[in-house]
Amino acid sequence: MSIFVIAECGVNHDGSVDKAKRLIDAAVAAGANAAKFQFFKSQKLWGDLRIKHLELRFSEMVLLHHYCQQVGIEFMCTPFGMDDVVLLGHLVKRWKIASGCITRRGILEAVRDTKLPAIVSTGMASLEEISMAIDIVGALGKLTLLHCTSAYPCPIDQVNLKAMRTLKAVYGRPVGYSDHTKGITVPIAAAAMGAEVIEKHLTLDCTATGPDHKASIEPDEFRVMVSAIRTVEEALGSGVKEVQKCEMELRQAWRA
Repeated sequence: MSIFVIAECGVNHDGSVDKAKRLIDAAVAAGANAAKFQFFKSQKLWGDLRIKHLELRFSEMVLLHHYCQQVGIEFMCTPFGMDDVVLLGHLVKRWKIASGCITRRGILEAVRDTKLPAIVSTGMASLEEISMAIDIVGALGKLTLLHCTSAYPCPIDQVNLKAMRTLKAVYGRPVGYSDHTKGITVPIAAAAMGAEVIEKHLTLDCTATGPDHKASIEPDEFRVMVSAIRTVEEALGSGVKEVQKCEMELRQAWRA
């Protein structure tokens, strides 16, 4: 099964639909499977207007959904409230639950009730909190857990990639990795460790002002990352230890 690569456009559109479309174009050019956005109201999310300038209206999300259809990439959008789940339900094929929402029962129940597959980030969460979230949404046919460290950018010594193996062992669910480090080394390593989903923030300019730009990569680097993930994916093979076709001639020479 192919590794599902999400280009997390997030709020790197800076409130501009035109810039959001350019991010979608960059995700397509890089070979990502999905372009993901975030639907929120700053006042409801934070209790103030600190990121109001980064909001997109629902009508604009509809436009971006249609644009994704036109250019051939899956549209994804993270909800931050139960009403958001209702609005977005007919636009998405699967849900992405943000780390900050893993303890918000109302959102989890609303997602469960849609019966769509869900991807849940586990940044900042204990195993107990993850277990409670799974108790709510675990009845879904497909639930993927993403290991994540919620720091922007994330220090390399606090990535803890081996936690992916813990999530797999404890819950027996598909696992992946949501990356907030600088560069592309860590998500490529996660692919080699068996991640089925890789999420990485995409920006048009890492030096821009905003909450996520510094923990994101630009289109050229994103393209290199996806290409490397596909190479790793091919190299992983079936896991069956057997003689490969390319070995046959040398094997015969040695065995003669």
